[in-house]
Order: sequence, then structure tokens, then C-alpha cells
Amino acid sequence: MKNTLIKIDISTYLFILLAFLAGYIKSILLIYLIVIIHEFGHFFFFKIFKINVIKMVIYPFGGITIVDKKIHERIYKTIICSLGGLIFQIFLFFIFLFLLKYNFINNYTFTLFKTYNLTLFLFNLLPIIPLDGSKIYFAILTKYISFRLSYYLMLILNMIFLILFVSYIMIFRVNDFILITFLVLEYIKEIKNFKYTINKFYLERILSPHFYNAIINNCSNINHFKINKFYYLKEDNKYINEKDYLLKYYF
Repeated sequence: MKNTLIKIDISTYLFILLAFLAGYIKSILLIYLIVIIHEFGHFFFFKIFKINVIKMVIYPFGGITIVDKKIHERIYKTIICSLGGLIFQIFLFFIFLFLLKYNFINNYTFTLFKTYNLTLFLFNLLPIIPLDGSKIYFAILTKYISFRLSYYLMLILNMIFLILFVSYIMIFRVNDFILITFLVLEYIKEIKNFKYTINKFYLERILSPHFYNAIINNCSNINHFKINKFYYLKEDNKYINEKDYLLKYYF
């Protein structure tokens, strides 16, 4: 269906089938329960902040919630939405703790769940695109330094952690080729989208009203723009606001 909120990638069906045939029924059910609850955590906070959710895609190794979100969204909203999946995983942990306490599940099931839940929790905190950690750290960077520089630093940080993660996977878990390929392709896509994202950042400043917590006078370069600041640039001994400046010199 065209408007289905949750889309399951075809490779996921194949992965589940193979897992079932190999006898990992309980493991695969627990993993995808965690993944779906995680994605609904994002969905919950996106809805609270009235950010349009396009769809949630479930892959063999996790899920991605695709949204129609402005770059200039309030920083705290971006961080909370990015943490939403992890918050719901914590809630899920206490639910399983309750189930164990009242003997609805056994110790083996709880231990299995706890291992998968913690692994996915820590994995999502890595600053690797498109994981939650990359969005959280990027949002924090944009609060203190310019958007463009934040973007550069995030790409560098991503590259470092991606190399480290791939090296770890290659040494200890050679069966995660699909995950490695996905992360590498996402990183390449982000690099290719660099110019588009920067242009969108400036275009939003012209077309849409945003929250600003300060006005900065005498800015020397648009590359210094931060998400939550409004700028005036000096030109011929007079100040011109950022919207007029961008229209005149950038677009």
C-alpha cells in the first residue's frame, strides 16, 4: 500500500526466513520487537513536536524513521526526537523486568532480551550516519559552532568511527557484510548531499520563520551562521540582514 507507515524491506523478509530455518525464532522475534519499539519511540516524539513522519523502514539490521523535517528545527527537539528510540528501549527493559518478576517469561528469555537491547542501545549511540548518535552529536555541535563547520566535523567524526566499526566487524563478526555496506553507502550519500544540505540551510533562512535566541551584528561570512542565531552583515558601511544578503549574493 502506498500510504503504509511501516515498510519492511524485502531483504528483511529473507533474513527472518533464514533465521527461522536456522532455529533462531525467539532471537529474531526479540530483536525485531526491540527495533519496532525503538522506531515508535522516534515516531512518538516526532508527533508530539508536529514533525511529519513519512514512513518507517525495517531492515535486517534495524530500522529508519524517515521524516519531513526542517534543518532549522529547534535543537532540543532534534535531540529529544533522536533520543526517542533509546527512551522507549529503556521503557521496554522495565516491561521485561516486570514480566520476569511475575514469571511471564523465564531467565533465559530475559537475558537474551537484555543482551540484544543493550547491544542495539549502544550501537545507536555511535556517531555514524544514519544512527541516532550522529544526529544527537551533530545537533549539539550546531548549538556551539557554525552549521557548515558542524557538518564538516560530523563527516570527519563519522569517517573515523565508521573505519573503527568496520575494522571491529571484519575482525570479530565477518557475517555483517550487509550492515557494513549499508553504513558505507549512507556515508557516501551524505557526502554527495553536502552542497544540497548547505543550500537548504540557507534557503530555509529566507523562506521560513525560525526561532532565534540571539541577533549577531557585524558577521563577516555566511559560513559562520548558526542555526539559532540571526545575522546582520556589514556592506559599504551599513548593515544588511541575512535574508537580503543571501538573496543578493548567494541565490
